This record gives sequence, structure tokens and C-alpha cells, in this order.
Amino acid sequence: MINPYRHLRLLAAGLITIVSLQVHSIECATSKCYTDVYNSVDASKSPTLLRVTDIHKRLIKVIGSQQIKRSRLFVIDSVDYPWAVALSDNSIVLTTGSIEAMYKENDLALGDARAAFVIGHELSHLMTEDLFHHKSFVFNNSSNLSSEINLQARPEEELRADLRGYTFATLAGFETDRLLGGDNDFFVQWLSEVTTVQRSQTHPSNDLRSRYTQQGFRKILDDVPYFWFSVALAHFGRYEDAQYLLEDHLNLVETEQAFSTLGYVHLQLAREHMPVDMAYRYWIPTLLEPDSGLELKITRSLFEKELPKAALEYLKTAEQTLIHAISMDDDNLSNYINLSAVYLYMPDKVHRAYASIEDARRTTLGRLPEVRKQLESIYQLIRVEDDLDGADRWPKARKILSDIASENSPPENLLYNLGRMLDNRGRDDTATKYWNALLNRIDSLPPVYQSHVCFRLKVECTENTVQSPWQENGLPLGRDIRYPDVKKYLAEKWGSYTVPEKILPGLHAKVFTNSHGDSLLALDNHLEMAIVRNVPSKYRNFSDLQLAFGDPHVFLPVPGGQLLSYSGGWSALVKDRTVVEIWISQLR
Repeated sequence: MINPYRHLRLLAAGLITIVSLQVHSIECATSKCYTDVYNSVDASKSPTLLRVTDIHKRLIKVIGSQQIKRSRLFVIDSVDYPWAVALSDNSIVLTTGSIEAMYKENDLALGDARAAFVIGHELSHLMTEDLFHHKSFVFNNSSNLSSEINLQARPEEELRADLRGYTFATLAGFETDRLLGGDNDFFVQWLSEVTTVQRSQTHPSNDLRSRYTQQGFRKILDDVPYFWFSVALAHFGRYEDAQYLLEDHLNLVETEQAFSTLGYVHLQLAREHMPVDMAYRYWIPTLLEPDSGLELKITRSLFEKELPKAALEYLKTAEQTLIHAISMDDDNLSNYINLSAVYLYMPDKVHRAYASIEDARRTTLGRLPEVRKQLESIYQLIRVEDDLDGADRWPKARKILSDIASENSPPENLLYNLGRMLDNRGRDDTATKYWNALLNRIDSLPPVYQSHVCFRLKVECTENTVQSPWQENGLPLGRDIRYPDVKKYLAEKWGSYTVPEKILPGLHAKVFTNSHGDSLLALDNHLEMAIVRNVPSKYRNFSDLQLAFGDPHVFLPVPGGQLLSYSGGWSALVKDRTVVEIWISQLR
């Protein structure tokens, strides 16, 4: 009887043991070494190889590291030796044998999960520049190989790479839960019958690695739902709750998205500790919270010279976190804009705000014409606030912004900022023109800025609340899960919660799931949010959603897609014009 896991065992040996190829006295530290000996396989020649190439791209988006973005994937023609390796030229080499092993059962979803883990494992080594692997491919069997490897021995890094690879694959949406459990457990099969590892100090023992991965992977599967809810909490303005979950997640694995979101959270917490007139004096376009929860009022006062101490501490933390996120991905527009906001609020940091906007202009999105106009709005308001040398930069800033405002469809944040600048200069009559222009677009503004516009013009605005597309009646957001009727609802519609609860300092969180992949979040025993992945068919196409509910008032870029925020406390996650998730929040 053919054993379908024979190749998986070989793959295990390839990933964690010494492999001997038919080359002698050569240390293969770069991909060229392998492609010179073996034929490099063109991915376009095979649908399976194309899948593996796409998996590499998906993992790159999740990790967000600029080094990983520049990584390359090579497949070489070697059926007999299933292995994968990360190399010093920032490349990963897979053999055709490894890919055959991953997809042996012709189960594409299972094969994708295996491939995502293996590639994620090697990408982890590239991230940490832990590239002792190529020492395992010194192709002279008679050499004193063990001493050479022992000098590079990092068994703890292999364990960490396992966890990181599994996390990246899980965050990217692959069915990694299928790699665990049962007689056909991938990792049990992977590590079984591999005895040569025990003779090499570059890797942990089989027993240790098996126990560690089983425990660690289960913890990752339990943590990922909380991570996605932390992103949703930040989006809906639940900053302290998001902070607890994000910091707990970062104890497990570091990704650019986690640092980027946490930096945004600290910036928003700083704003909540500022006087309202300081926090919302200007509109910076990535600060798009649907509702601040703060009392809104109009004022002409300038920024206060002294920030509240708590606000300043949050700003310092936001600065450090966003700088770290940028070090991981130097092409994320939002990080630069949020960092410019941090510096605009901090005393004596206006010169750094300039630099952040200049960096934002060099990103891929920053070069788009419509984005350049938004960035120009921020740049000019920084100029107006820059009074360190006593110069008055207002006349030139006003000319530039007025010219852009006269064009077709100027950015709403530019109109808002120009109106505020004119008000602060006592030019009420001129400013009214721009406030009226915003009033004509009132339904497309985030509620916090709708309120400012209506208050400024002394008009009564009725919020245009768009109904939620969630079709199930009686979703008890805001209710206590200990109430009998809520307990009954959860038992009938969702079953008992399948993800272990998190008890953190200051926060008690539970996630409930159903068979469709939908999930509910309870914080301190109150249902606060839902993520619907089983999107009703009539809303799965973005055009259909737009036809039913109109244009969203906020477009937020997220990895691989956009988050469309509607009034009424719900948002849609759109990827490739397909609505993949609906987020529903109980706003306070």
C-alpha cells in the first residue's frame, strides 16, 4: 500500500536535517548555486507552482517586512529530495519534490496550508537573518561537517521559525487547523521516523519540537481571532480594548500590521487625553475614526503650548511604535501620515512632521494624484503651525490650498483644513464657502466631522444612518452574555464559544464562533462586535453593496484590500471587489 505521507517525511528531513546533493566541496549560500546545478522551474508551466508563487506573495503582505518584500522564491527540479531552504541572498529555494509532497493527496486547500507553513518558516529565517541553513548543504560528506554546523547551532530559532511560519500562514487565511490533530497530523508525520536530526545540534530533538509545535500552534489558532478583533476595535474607536489585545498578540509574533495598528491606537489615545479643540482642530486623512465619543465644539484657539502629560506619553509611544512599523515596511502610506500627526501634536517636533510627509510622498500610494492633494493639505497646515522662526507662512499656504480647492472634487480634508485655517485668521466670510462645500457632501463625511461642519454653519444635520446588511434578527450587541435569553441565543445560533477566553490585566475577552466562520466578541461579558464572513450572496459583489447602501463615508487601505466604513456602525472588508467580511460594532 502506498503511504501518502512518505514524501512528507522526506520533506521533514529536508527542512531539518543535513541533505547531501551531487556537488562536492561547495558551500551553497545563494540561490544561484542551486539553479546552476539544477534546472530552475518556470512557475507558469504548472498550476500548482503558480499556487505556491501566489502563497509566497500572500505571506509577504501579511508579514509586511521590507526585507521580506524583496525576497525571491525559486523552484528547482529535484523530485527525489523534498526540501526548502532560506539563503543569504534573501531567497528561498524549494524543490519540485517538496511541492509534490505538499499536494500529494490532491487536496488543494490542505496543500496550500502546508506550503504556506513551509514558506512562512523560511521567511521567518530571512526576517531574523538566521541563515545557518546553507551550512547544512556543504556537499562534501567526508568533511568535518558537524563542527561547522555546531558553530551555527540555533535550535531555539528553529522552534521560533516554526511558530512564526504557522502564524503567518494562519493570518494569511490558510486552513492551518487542518495541519493538526488525528492520526494524520501533519507535524507528527513530519517529525516521525526522522532520526538524523538527533545527531545535529542545529535543530531541537523530535520529541521537543513535536511537543512545542503542538502547543504553540494551538495557541496561535486561539490568538488569531482576537487579533482580527483588535484591528476591528481600533477601526471602531475602541482604542483601549484594542491596545490590550494587540500588545498580547505581539508577545506571540511581530507583524507590521500589528505595530502599525498599535501605533495608530496610541495616537488616538493621545487625542482622547487632549482638549477637544486641540484633538480635532484639523482633519488628517488617515485619522478616520467613525465616532470619537468626545463632545464636539468649535473653537478658534491655537494649539496649546503644553500638552497634558498623559497625551504626551501616548504620543511618545505612538512615535516609537510607528517608527518600528516603518522599519518593517517603508511603503505603508498610513504609517507616515500618522507619524506626521504625532509630530504635529508634539512640542518642537514640527520639522519631523515635514520629513514624514516627504517620506509619505515617496510611497506607492503617495505618488497617486488624489493622494498627493491630501498630503499637500497636511504639509501646508504643518507650515502654518511652524512658527519656531517667527515667519508667517500663511499667505503662501492659503494660495496653494485655495488653488487645489478650486479644482474638481478637491479632497474633503483639504476643504476642512482650509476652512479651519481661515476661521483661525478671522476670515469667517471666506471660510464659509468651504464649509458650505462640505455641507453639500455631508453624507460622505465621517460623523465626527459632520458634527463640526453642522455646528460651524449653525444648521441641524440628521445622521443618514444606513441599515446593516446583517440579516439575522436579534443580534444582541451590547447585551450581557449571562442573561438567560442571550445564553439561549448563543446556544442556538452560535454554540458555546470555541476559542479559549483571554483574561488580561484590565480586560476579559471571549470569542464565539459558528459553523460559517462568523464570530462574536464579548468584552467583560458584554457582546460588543461581530465579524460576518458568511456574507449574504446579494452583497458579496462590491457593486451590489454600493447599489444597496451607497458610497461609504470612509475608505481605509488594509493589506490586500479596502475597509469601507458606513454610518450606523458597520463596515465591509473588500478584496478584489468582493465583500469578504462585514464588521458590525455596538458604538458607545
